[in-house]
Amino acid sequence: MSDRLNINDAYSILGLKPGASPTEVKQAYRKLVKIWHPDRFSHPQKIQEAEEKIKQINEAYNKLKSYLSSSANPSSQKNQTNFYTNRSNAELFYNWGAENAKSGKYEEALADFTHAIRLNPDYIDAYKYRGFICSLLGYEYRAASDLNKAAQMEGKLKNKQAHSASPSSRPSRTSQRKSKLKSLLERFLQWLKYLLGFKRSF
Repeated sequence: MSDRLNINDAYSILGLKPGASPTEVKQAYRKLVKIWHPDRFSHPQKIQEAEEKIKQINEAYNKLKSYLSSSANPSSQKNQTNFYTNRSNAELFYNWGAENAKSGKYEEALADFTHAIRLNPDYIDAYKYRGFICSLLGYEYRAASDLNKAAQMEGKLKNKQAHSASPSSRPSRTSQRKSKLKSLLERFLQWLKYLLGFKRSF
């Protein structure tokens, strides 16, 4: 199991040097999965070998994913450094979530988006995407909760921008804001459906 796997071994399995960047980790993982995918082989012995290899690759990848997320909060670093590290790691998990969603691995995508939100609680796009994935999986309450949260956060953000830009102009803000947020969410969901290939009946 991944608990027994040494972090240096994990890097080695993916053909990387310790300290490789999150992007390099993801690229190496994707490359190796393509090479060792069991469907590429026809001989039973080769298929078995590929399955073992894929297990190792997944184990190493998961080990590095959790290592990267835990290293987002090293106690020795200052708060400001933690803030930026958390943000970049949140983005990493968001990107992994998007990759998993495109591949139809919705449960894994859900876990990745949740991790991104834990690292950066103000990650509006992560709430939107997680809400969309929740609706695909039939978790309607969670989907509504996430999309509402994203809408509220966007509303606050727009209010801040409006106040700093022109404090005097306030034409019926509530109704205007609601319709803008609704159209934004609709556009975002259409974009996600397009990304996930819904027009090609997945």
